Amino acid sequence: MEKETKQETQDKQEKPKRNKKKIAIIAVLVIIAGAFCATSLDRVGQGEVGVVYTMRSGVQDKTLSPGYHFIAPWATVKHYPVAQQQLVLSDNPEDYHGDESADWHVDAPANGGMVKLNMTVNYNFIPDRVTDLYEKFNGMDGDQIVDTMVQNSIIAYIKEVTPQFSVMDIYSDKRSEVSKTITEYLNAKLTEEYGINISSALIIDVQLDEALQEKVKAKEQAKQDAEKAELDKQTAIAQGEADKARAEAAAAVTITNAKAEAEANKIISDSITDNLIRMTEAEARKKHGWVTVKGADTVVADATKGQ
Repeated sequence: MEKETKQETQDKQEKPKRNKKKIAIIAVLVIIAGAFCATSLDRVGQGEVGVVYTMRSGVQDKTLSPGYHFIAPWATVKHYPVAQQQLVLSDNPEDYHGDESADWHVDAPANGGMVKLNMTVNYNFIPDRVTDLYEKFNGMDGDQIVDTMVQNSIIAYIKEVTPQFSVMDIYSDKRSEVSKTITEYLNAKLTEEYGINISSALIIDVQLDEALQEKVKAKEQAKQDAEKAELDKQTAIAQGEADKARAEAAAAVTITNAKAEAEANKIISDSITDNLIRMTEAEARKKHGWVTVKGADTVVADATKGQ
């Protein structure tokens, strides 16, 4: 065999180094490609839409539907919930269903005092409005808009509604009507201002201070007493009518019996004739030797009695 030249030997020694360099370059390219894919892949959750923005073209009219989407690395995507979401305004941790709770109850004015409301507000962003909202609120996503602005607006608007109702209306008698009025008012305000639809605003609980609680208890007791008095009155009236009906029935029976007895006596009286008297007298004499027979207006006695 021919001996390797010096160049060939050098090439063999350099080859592993070149291979390592290629591998390193490929690894860097893979990392760059992975980073590109990671920054270009966006996931839009179920019940959301994504708004895409780039410095060059601004906000895109078409929103992203739920799922994974490849976007340019220089593009920004913000998400907005278009399915129903629930905002809890309460100081009761149980109302948050295990989620982190916050004291977001509403201290609302009412006719006759202040009430503390625990509420749930069900809402969603209107799909056709989200691109405008991105521009209006400087690129905020849906959660940021709700957390920083919508919650405070909802509380303020609720306080504009509650003075239409008395404390007792809100506490017991008209709670559903109050909830309906709040829902309609929030829709009128939030649809225009934030592109949000309110499907319902429901009062979970109403709390009163001690003074109002005592007033409510007194009013409830007075109402119960009045209802009981009215019930007693109606019961007495019904009882009196029943007694009267029984008395009238008894009187009717007495009159009927008296008429029947008089009719019977008349029949008996009419049946005693002279012939009947003589017949009875004859039968009695024959059997007993004497007899006394009384008629309606006649008394016949045996003249031989005692002989």
